[in-house]
Amino acid sequence: MTISHQLARPFIEAWHYSNCVPTGKNIFFAWFDDNLELYAVADYGIGVNPYQAPFLATATGLPVTTGALVELKRLCRSEPKQDGFPLTSFLAECHRQLVKLGYEYVVSFSDPEWGHDGGVYKAANFVHLGQTNPEYHLVDVEGVVRHRRYAFRYARRHDVPLAQAREELGVQRIKTRPKDRWFLPIVRISKTARRHLLTAQTGEKA
Repeated sequence: MTISHQLARPFIEAWHYSNCVPTGKNIFFAWFDDNLELYAVADYGIGVNPYQAPFLATATGLPVTTGALVELKRLCRSEPKQDGFPLTSFLAECHRQLVKLGYEYVVSFSDPEWGHDGGVYKAANFVHLGQTNPEYHLVDVEGVVRHRRYAFRYARRHDVPLAQAREELGVQRIKTRPKDRWFLPIVRISKTARRHLLTAQTGEKA
């Protein structure tokens, strides 16, 4: 079932490693345990990369368009892990609901800097489509990592160069590791398209 931002936000802030809910359009799905306690939340929405759909269309040979693509931006569950509540089942139900909303493809990213290898995506039949380019973020004197827009917004607000903004904020620019890209058609595709997609994943000849 879908839930509101007000209900999803504190759960994501408590149980997702990012401790934050992304801005922009979000569709929140919830999974409740046998005691009707919120156990897992999935947050789907529009990703920040406007070129994601054309890239995926080229990489997969599928007719991926911006309107048909949705990004799984957050997925988290509470601790301890409960038997009988696999996240793969939760994702399958989320995707059935997304199809009803007109979506056809899901993309998501796992971040190795946080120890995530995409295991749940593999189990849910996502296809691994390489890695993103490295990004640059900021880290303050206490080791807290901040998004690169933190300094950009400061520079624009105070009308100072970006380097001066970083200095005044006491942050340094750091290069992050690439993230792994995961892709899943949530509508039926042909056997030929499936074979081509698996070839895109493995890099082997069909």
